[in-house]
Amino acid sequence: MEFLGLKNSANKIPLGERLQQICTKIVASGKHLLDEDEIEKELASRRGELQSREE
Repeated sequence: MEFLGLKNSANKIPLGERLQQICTKIVASGKHLLDEDEIEKELASRRGELQSREE
């Protein structure tokens, strides 16, 4: 699948490890991580649902 721009899974970092690296970088940058409610609000906002939920 290299021709599709996808690398062999043997060369990839496991997803959980990659997500932990991303989390560590975000925290190190001084930004806070969203809690479950903040994630729900962000998703609703991106879907255009936030205005109708708040009314």
